[in-house]
Amino acid sequence: MYRQHATVRALSFFWTALSILFISLNLVPTLARAAKITKVRGEQVLIDLQGEGPNYPEGSRYIVMVDGKRKAVIEISKVKGEKAIGKVLKGTAAENGTLSPLSSGNKSSSASPQESASTPTSNEPSSESPTRTEPRARSKRSRKSRRGGVFSSLTFGGVLGYGITGQTVQEVGAPSPTSMSGSGLSLKAFGDMPISDSFGLIGRAGFENFSVKGTSPILGDVKTNILYLDADLFLRYYFLEGKFHVFPLAGMGLYYPISKESGNLDLARLSATTIFFVGGGANYALSDTMYAQASLEYAIFPPSSGGITTSLIDIRVGVGFAL
Repeated sequence: MYRQHATVRALSFFWTALSILFISLNLVPTLARAAKITKVRGEQVLIDLQGEGPNYPEGSRYIVMVDGKRKAVIEISKVKGEKAIGKVLKGTAAENGTLSPLSSGNKSSSASPQESASTPTSNEPSSESPTRTEPRARSKRSRKSRRGGVFSSLTFGGVLGYGITGQTVQEVGAPSPTSMSGSGLSLKAFGDMPISDSFGLIGRAGFENFSVKGTSPILGDVKTNILYLDADLFLRYYFLEGKFHVFPLAGMGLYYPISKESGNLDLARLSATTIFFVGGGANYALSDTMYAQASLEYAIFPPSSGGITTSLIDIRVGVGFAL
């Protein structure tokens, strides 16, 4: 019965925390806006990416549209934040021109000479001409870019956790086990290291408080309060692309008690223990170097002698930074 209530409480708290976090971060999907040229200097252009930086990878090519007409072909040579620098490959770029992806759908047999700047003829070999390999390569670059940004590099950060705790103890001579429940806080630093496009390792270290209380049939009111120093290691897998990444995770942690008190446990037997975790979470990119994180984790404690069972569900929120 306790585990059912604890699970319901944990899920309710998790979704409330997640909603508050991402609503406060204005996590409302917006319609994509086309990038715009803000300045032209010879063969180079300065581009405002209109908040869609991850969708404009370096090396990708675009048609410059002005009043519905194609004016030039450019290639993005450098991206920094929401600004980019492009090189004019053909035609004449103009300020306030918008970027349209260069693809076979942009060609027209009735294009004017000026518009044809973006449309190489069939007997005019050109680096702008789409080949069978170029769209594929551009697609790979785009996928890498959407996974990229803050999520493609080693990041560090911190998380604050709220734990739903529970413990059942069968005391010697007691007619029934003592069921206890409670909550505790945790504070941890973490590092996230990508090992592939989707897989990564998360290492954490910090403090976790385990606190429960209840009523024993022979001892009366009892409580247990333990402060752990811990180190965790997880394997995570990213789903989705762009700014919002969802991930399941699984791993283990080594927990060492640095302070402990209990009314119905043998403190001499409380020592370092290994705990296994399963769970999931989400990251949301706030910029190219910062993201918010929320996660829900369920702890699996090893079997314990003496009729003791322990449960822990952690809800964590925090932020991460790319160096």
